Amino acid sequence: MTKDLAFYQQNNYNIKEIEVIIDNIFEDYQIINKLEGKKVLLKVNLLMGKSPDQAITTNPKFVTAVARIVKKYGGQPFLADSPGGPFNKTSLKFAYSKSGYLEPAEAGEYALNYDTGKFKLDSPEGYRSKSFEICNFVQEADLIINLPKLKTHGLTLYTGAIKNLFGLVPGVTKAEYHLKLQNISDFCHMLIDLHDVITPELTIMDGILGMEGEGPSSGIPREFKTIIASNNAVYLDTVVSYLLRKDKYINDPWPATIKARDISIDFDQKIIPEAIKENFIDVKTPRVDKTSNLIDQQLPKPISKFIEKMVRPKPVVLDNCIACGICAKNCPARVITINEQAEIDLTDCIRCFCCQELCPHDAVEIKYPLLGRLLF
Repeated sequence: MTKDLAFYQQNNYNIKEIEVIIDNIFEDYQIINKLEGKKVLLKVNLLMGKSPDQAITTNPKFVTAVARIVKKYGGQPFLADSPGGPFNKTSLKFAYSKSGYLEPAEAGEYALNYDTGKFKLDSPEGYRSKSFEICNFVQEADLIINLPKLKTHGLTLYTGAIKNLFGLVPGVTKAEYHLKLQNISDFCHMLIDLHDVITPELTIMDGILGMEGEGPSSGIPREFKTIIASNNAVYLDTVVSYLLRKDKYINDPWPATIKARDISIDFDQKIIPEAIKENFIDVKTPRVDKTSNLIDQQLPKPISKFIEKMVRPKPVVLDNCIACGICAKNCPARVITINEQAEIDLTDCIRCFCCQELCPHDAVEIKYPLLGRLLF
């Protein structure tokens, strides 16, 4: 597997213009001859049902362009993902509709997945996970084209090619992984394990309109005006981590975890076109909880419990909470109760920030204590 990346400047979601780019990518990565008669899974980022202009999901025009080129070469594209929360036909149809995927599907651009079954997939060589529960739709695919959205992320700092594969795990099962793997490094290792057993044929990142700030759902849409392609998702995420944080990137969750697995992350910055670098000037990224690993590893548990409340970031419910209960249903640690508003018991909160990530009303904010900001 090569480590080549292809960068494209694209300022808007003009489908015809994106089709030309996708056609070039297919040719460059030599997958045209692999498509004839094949079922091609378009693995989008469908975190929740949100309008495309909020930059939370892979843009439907971007997906349509990819689907058209797949069909041009004889493939049969179908779109699938497992959003956060319950994984059933009703929630899928709602998410498809709100995210703009339903209309193109009804027009015949691609098929939509409604199979909510699952199967077990062994991962005998996994660092942190020896098996996974996986959505049935993966078994239907002859090959996978990964279509992540370029976004920041409160837990892993950045969600991209590797993290997008977490949507192959059905619904609320994701919460079990958060509960079991509370250490950020362990969580990232698990996702690389998943990538190793389900490796996409190609990743094409929608970075035309991405997200900065407190992503992946409560951040600020930002025009990165960029499409990035690679047949190596690990390498792609390393380079995007650099684009987001420049020379500070090396100790961020993805590069650090990749390096811990003895995967070379060296790359020549000259491979990135200057025009692309200009699209990533002064990106606002969230503060990753670097305190967790340090406190847990260096201090006895009674002392770490006392100190962590003074330094670790925490989710805080805002006044616009309508007590819909989605945060409580998706909380891995079950520390959220619903009264007039959501109430979070921080004593046993594992700081996965699923509540902030999945709140449809942006009513949960991550607060960083002053001492934590000063020390970390």
